[in-house]
Amino acid sequence: MLTKLKEEQGAVAVTVALLLIVLVGFSALSIDIGYLMVTRNELQNVADAAALAAARQLGNSYQGMDYAEQQNYDCTSSTTLSCSQIITTAQQVGLENRAAQTNINIPVEDIVIGHWNPTAMPEFAPGTHRPDAVRVTARRDAEANDPISTFLAGVLGVNTLPVTAQATAALTPQSTAGPGELELPVGISKYWFDNNSCNDAIAFSPSNSPDSCAGWTSWEYNSNDANLRKILDEEEGFPSPETQSGLTTFEFIGGDLSSPTFDAMESLFQRKGYDIDSAGNPITGQDGEPLTDATGSGVEVPLYAEDGITRLLYPDGTPRNDHRWVTTVAVYDEDDCSNPNQSLLILGFARVEISEVLNAPDKSIKAEVWCDYVTSEETRGGGGSYGTFGSIPQLVQ
Repeated sequence: MLTKLKEEQGAVAVTVALLLIVLVGFSALSIDIGYLMVTRNELQNVADAAALAAARQLGNSYQGMDYAEQQNYDCTSSTTLSCSQIITTAQQVGLENRAAQTNINIPVEDIVIGHWNPTAMPEFAPGTHRPDAVRVTARRDAEANDPISTFLAGVLGVNTLPVTAQATAALTPQSTAGPGELELPVGISKYWFDNNSCNDAIAFSPSNSPDSCAGWTSWEYNSNDANLRKILDEEEGFPSPETQSGLTTFEFIGGDLSSPTFDAMESLFQRKGYDIDSAGNPITGQDGEPLTDATGSGVEVPLYAEDGITRLLYPDGTPRNDHRWVTTVAVYDEDDCSNPNQSLLILGFARVEISEVLNAPDKSIKAEVWCDYVTSEETRGGGGSYGTFGSIPQLVQ
């Protein structure tokens, strides 16, 4: 009997020892996996911050460029913002942050400059010509910063654990416009973008013409010809409101403008735009800035006719050159090109270059919609894709 009891006690001791190993293993699993997850979250914060900082540097640089400079920008050859400067920005953010009590060194190969296209596969592609995104990988592994040490998993033969995190930040379509940023009370139907490409020509007026796919808006004010004239005349009290895609609605007026209101449209075009020479380059004044205000800066000047197009003269009698006005317009939610005459949701923004405004009897406005333009204002992304991008990046992956 005593021998049997001793045998049972020995069996219990073996069982307890085995259970202790299992319990220690489970403890190691819970503690070390928990520590792994905390470290990964810290690495994710590092990757997010580094990608956003690098992409914001891109946005800042684009803000200081004109459209042609933006289209020709390549960070491999740029003296304005080089690829190495973008990489250094991301690396500095890593070194200023910690994961598992270690400042994170981000190797050059873990910072990729490129392009983000949510409709493509893959969505991110490396590239240095007009880049709009930066992808960053933050590590605690054998390649950088060493793997994290375990607490209890060593009893199972696991002494270190690798962990990584990745983030992509990109300049995405403009989603906000500040108060007064929209100067032209015109919107384009999203239908136009479903059936055309950026850099294609568009007619804003006359309404319902084969080329027109737009409508007149008086922002959030009562939509009528009188209010539109006040907006076009830039009267105090009628600025465009702060606008956010997917949330803001504008009032649209059906039909064409009256002749006095279209006169105001032509005058706005003359005031806001700039003259260009025969090669299409802006004519600059003594200060080196594009010569704006084709009204002659308030000087009374005669008109002259050339090929049926009425233009103003300079005060010294020199004929005015061709005129252009680059501005931002809203894109509204409509599934056709019919003349809108109701309240419509704003989905995003487009940058247009108006090349011609003809008064009665034509009452026409011709323009070109720009592609891949980053706004010069502090604007956020996340709006509909209509060729204009915000200068403030967002995390996309």
